[in-house]
Amino acid sequence: MIRTLRYRLLPTKRQHCALEVILESQRQLYNAALQERIDAYRKANVTRTYFDQAKALTEWRRSDPEASGLPANLQRSTLRRLDQAYRGFFRRVKSGGKPGFPRFRGKGRFHSFGFSEFFGITLRNGRLRFKGLPGSLRVHLHRALPVAVDIRGCTFRQDTKGWAVGFIVNVPAPGTVEGDRAVGVDLGVSTFAALSDGGFIPSLRAARASEKRLRVAQRALARKTRGSKGRERSKLAVKRCHEATSRRRAEHLRQASARLVRDYDLIVFERLNLKGLASGVLGRDVRDASWARFVSMVRDKAESAGRRVVEVDARNTSQNCSSCGSKATKSLSDRWHNCPHCGLSIDRDLNAARNILHRAGAVPGLHNVVGYDMRAGENLGLPLVVSESGTRDATQHLRHVCFGSLP
Repeated sequence: MIRTLRYRLLPTKRQHCALEVILESQRQLYNAALQERIDAYRKANVTRTYFDQAKALTEWRRSDPEASGLPANLQRSTLRRLDQAYRGFFRRVKSGGKPGFPRFRGKGRFHSFGFSEFFGITLRNGRLRFKGLPGSLRVHLHRALPVAVDIRGCTFRQDTKGWAVGFIVNVPAPGTVEGDRAVGVDLGVSTFAALSDGGFIPSLRAARASEKRLRVAQRALARKTRGSKGRERSKLAVKRCHEATSRRRAEHLRQASARLVRDYDLIVFERLNLKGLASGVLGRDVRDASWARFVSMVRDKAESAGRRVVEVDARNTSQNCSSCGSKATKSLSDRWHNCPHCGLSIDRDLNAARNILHRAGAVPGLHNVVGYDMRAGENLGLPLVVSESGTRDATQHLRHVCFGSLP
């Protein structure tokens, strides 16, 4: 399995300046290579490939001592990055999506460089060395690298807190864990996720929580004169606000995904049209929740832990009754499921989570989800289908048992 391990760098003042110089040189190389491709096609109808530009890079390094002051693999990685942007452009054109032609990168829109192959750079005793960097660069190894790990490449990235490095490593894949702990997950806005066993993951709403701070920072930026030092400081404050929100959201998703993978052997999601939901009435809250990123994190962690993740059809998971299967139509504002046929009365999201897990029983090889409701009742000592008052009390108790109660 290919994984990326991210660590914070601790450069000296001289190394910090050197990293910024390297970043700027790679930005200029990226823009020059893009300009070369555009001119070659417009003037001579010739397509310049990555291999053509890599050969030209070799000739340029022989004639220019400044160009040869950096490792060739570092510069080739920048050319490969442009080639990937072109490949993405043609893939989107072929699929009929919005093309998005590769753009020239300004100083504020180029934040990383790296090595696509781990050659021309060494890592020894927590320190990195490569040509063009004065001295050895200290890496804050807050967690140890796996023993005898195969490092495929690395990427250096600059943010408002400094520099970080991500090592692309190849780790052995574990075997699939056989178990009967299955859960259905219903993603939402008011509640981030409802679990079929009665647990609830509360919503963080990171963007909503930071609206006031961001609004103050943006108004301060709007009052500053263009080109002034005060405007640069205000831009940095806005950027820090956005990054703080992103970090809080990412930490929430990491903790929730790690808990799901740790507690369950089979995790079932509904297959949602996320692009359509993100452009709808609740688009802002959907984007803030980052459902797609959460599902991706669960998949990655499940693969590393030998767990299984399944997606099922999302149609009528909230409308159908999880007990008798009949349809109980309700609007989006109705947050409680009351079945007129069997009398089941439970939380709407909990009902949907159970339906999601039920549908996983139709997937070949997933017979362990059959009878999950009886096992859940035995494990927790609570009935899942009882009277209205009894189910409401059981649901409230289950919220405290698993991920905490709703606000």
